Amino acid sequence: MTNATEQSVVWDYYKPRHTHSWNMLQLAAEHLVKEGDSQDFETEYAWENLIIRLCLYRNTVKTLTKLPVVKQEAEQAIKRFDAVFMQNGKNALIAIRNMFEHFDDYASGLGRGPAKRDTELDPWRAISVEEFNRGQFSLELTTSMNAANDLRSDAKEVSDKFISWFKSETVTNE
Repeated sequence: MTNATEQSVVWDYYKPRHTHSWNMLQLAAEHLVKEGDSQDFETEYAWENLIIRLCLYRNTVKTLTKLPVVKQEAEQAIKRFDAVFMQNGKNALIAIRNMFEHFDDYASGLGRGPAKRDTELDPWRAISVEEFNRGQFSLELTTSMNAANDLRSDAKEVSDKFISWFKSETVTNE
């Protein structure tokens, strides 16, 4: 996929999905914040939704890595985002998300990743609106949303670079 038309198809799919995944992430964060100082099941549910939405937003932005002209910049944006979630050399966000999404594999001892069945699948938890602790992993709401905001800014810059390139390519090839 090297020509402008082929790459623009990817971007055409990316753009509305980016808007959708960003909006869903914001709704998930809003729902969590509305829980107040609660430490109940609803707060845990809201955190799980936020974690899944953070990962979906990350994956949407990762689409930009499929565009050769901005691949490097997009990879750097994802790398900066992931760095926020690194704990003892492991990406806590991805590890927790994998436990939610692949519960069946982890329960049967087949989970792949840094999370372990005996320590993270059903561990001691400390959950509040501001912080989610599960086994060896911990996430903070403010830090997580700041990382998402930074990723959104990076994605806009990468997207703008692609648009500029696309416009120059289509003008050159007319």
